[in-house]
Amino acid sequence: MAAGATTVIAVDIVDSRLKFAKSVGATHTINSRNEDPVARIKEITGGGADYALDATGNKVVFRQMIDSMGLLGRAAIVGLAKPGTESPIDIGSSMLIGACVSFVLEGDAVPQVLIPQLIALYEAGSFPFDKLIKHYAFEDINQAFGDSENGVTLKPVVTF
Repeated sequence: MAAGATTVIAVDIVDSRLKFAKSVGATHTINSRNEDPVARIKEITGGGADYALDATGNKVVFRQMIDSMGLLGRAAIVGLAKPGTESPIDIGSSMLIGACVSFVLEGDAVPQVLIPQLIALYEAGSFPFDKLIKHYAFEDINQAFGDSENGVTLKPVVTF
């Protein structure tokens, strides 16, 4: 993995996305429709994740991410939830592990630094972003939304 991680766990409800995650470096996959992701993550990691990322903005997934953290773990959410979405976090239990949660806005990065780094990783074969996207013509925008929602494509790119 580009960041040097040795254990990478992907959690999803779409088997094709889990298969894709394996193809780009995930060491473990969990279909959370079929098994408890929190219990499985704690089993794989021997107690909880050091780092976790929620790209869904789904409050149930966010709670599972927090509950799967290990002592002093770091978590980030990049998925956008609807305004007014309440998070079902148990503050008392979460405080006991000392986890740090970041709410990431637009990557929390400096584009002049990040973009050259991503290009270098892509050129080195460590960041296959071209496998993450699928192009759609503007007249197929509804298909792009549908494919994104049902897991056919990760990131639709609509061209004008």
